[in-house]
Amino acid sequence: MRPNSFEIEQRRHGSVVTFSLLGELDMRTGPQLSDALTRQLGGGARDVTLDLRKLAFLDSSGLRLLIELYDRSLREAWELKLVWPEQEAAALVIRSTGAEKALPFVQAADE
Repeated sequence: MRPNSFEIEQRRHGSVVTFSLLGELDMRTGPQLSDALTRQLGGGARDVTLDLRKLAFLDSSGLRLLIELYDRSLREAWELKLVWPEQEAAALVIRSTGAEKALPFVQAADE
């Protein structure tokens, strides 16, 4: 079993929250993201960006989580935006499944 690290940096301004994900998003780390997002939504967040630029790895369970979060955003009337990962190991599963056409990818905002 390979070690994995995962960090979530959160920035919030009113109802707008950005999660910058670092490390590996997989079946072991996905629940951390889901829990953090649920807490922010419970606190009134309505515009959520998941910044995947620093994500080193994404597996099929991580992709499934992104799809589930997008479906949830449509049901619960909050907006989800995704920023494309810079690392090929993270982008590969998205591109190979065609999910980039179905998920709400946006350009990174300059901060």
